[in-house]
Amino acid sequence: MRLRWGEMDAMRHLNNVSYFRYFEQARIAWFDSLGVDSHAGSEAPVLGTISCRFVTPALYPADVVITLRFVRIGNSSFGISHEMRDAGDAATLYADGEATLVWIDTETGKSRPIPAPLRTALQG
Repeated sequence: MRLRWGEMDAMRHLNNVSYFRYFEQARIAWFDSLGVDSHAGSEAPVLGTISCRFVTPALYPADVVITLRFVRIGNSSFGISHEMRDAGDAATLYADGEATLVWIDTETGKSRPIPAPLRTALQG
């Protein structure tokens, strides 16, 4: 993904909020690749927690690569780690962190067991 000029802050580097937006976009693409439709249906994943460790300031212009890795699974939640690196220099780590996603009933907002097909995809 290419950084956008408008995402820079007064310090002339990527605004901290933007890191979370890039991680979100990567999660959505990941869900799409797993066949998880979070837009329709009675169940969906929601973000429970997220953390970010800012390592090296990302400066415009830059292309970045976001990687996600499955790290753990529970009954109704699962964890992923994420990294943002420079697309042209994989040794440059801009940020990393972890997120916990909770599978919920979209009508009640209460957690639900992770569906078997998703659990299989995550563990595979």
